Amino acid sequence: MTTTTPAAAPPDAFTAQVNDRLLLLADDLPEPVRGLVRTLVAGPGKLVRPRLLAACASFGTADPDRLVRLGAVVELIHLASLLHDDVIDEAQTRRGAPAAHTAVGTEQAMLAGLACFALVGTEAADLGEGVAGAVSTTVAKLAYGELLDVERAFDTAFPLPAYLELVQSKTAELFRLCCLLGAAEGRCGPGEAGALVRFGAALGVTFQILDDCLDLSPNGAGKPVGTDHALGLFGAPTLYALRADSGGELATLLLSPSFSTHDLPEVYSLIQDRGGLDAAARLAADWHEQALAALEELPAGGPRDRLVTLAAALLPARR
Repeated sequence: MTTTTPAAAPPDAFTAQVNDRLLLLADDLPEPVRGLVRTLVAGPGKLVRPRLLAACASFGTADPDRLVRLGAVVELIHLASLLHDDVIDEAQTRRGAPAAHTAVGTEQAMLAGLACFALVGTEAADLGEGVAGAVSTTVAKLAYGELLDVERAFDTAFPLPAYLELVQSKTAELFRLCCLLGAAEGRCGPGEAGALVRFGAALGVTFQILDDCLDLSPNGAGKPVGTDHALGLFGAPTLYALRADSGGELATLLLSPSFSTHDLPEVYSLIQDRGGLDAAARLAADWHEQALAALEELPAGGPRDRLVTLAAALLPARR
């Protein structure tokens, strides 16, 4: 498909419009859920997923109003997932601030997440059968991924292929949806749409692997270091290190009833000594190469450059 200049708003204006749409949708919710959702929308989130959607749509011509509504849909899915994840993970902070459930209670946080999902369903249905079908598939996969995550807690023998399946059902699935909806809204051809979807899925896997590495690093921001390990949710670096843990020292420490984030320096040292971080970095690099290879199938120019820039800015960051 020939690359054209979209009729959509510039990135900064677009994200502002998405934010306004989110606030408008939140106004239809009852209190106190309304106030909580509005607070989340007004928070420091970067609206990465709407930006990814818009960048994919820029390979064709998209209706700007529909693009804003689609951006709000994918961001609402993200917000709902964060609300529920923080409750399940017992997270105390999110984006450098107290997690919602610590401020308003578990019940209100869960209700707010359900309210966001309800808004997603209503908006998606109004945007057409294709959007509704794609969104419902993603929400189902996210739920399945969350169930897998809970079931595998404290499994020190969790296979790496199963870990990748889990990541593809959660983080990468929402990235994939953004690219799918963006390509469809931009009326991209089958070749371009397929490349964009593959790019989004591979980028999402890369992002999650690097996020797993940041769970061990004090340089990350917004999410307390070691949270996943305290919950027995072992990411790529830890799973790689456990495979090389012939003496069982790392596994014994992670499964200790007294394990806490105070043990993280020792965990970090053991993972590093067993090559876990290096192996995870190589895995992330492999998936990043897959993402860039998908982009090479797309026509050179501004839209492709925007995706390269977005990916480069996104990967070192936390969600």
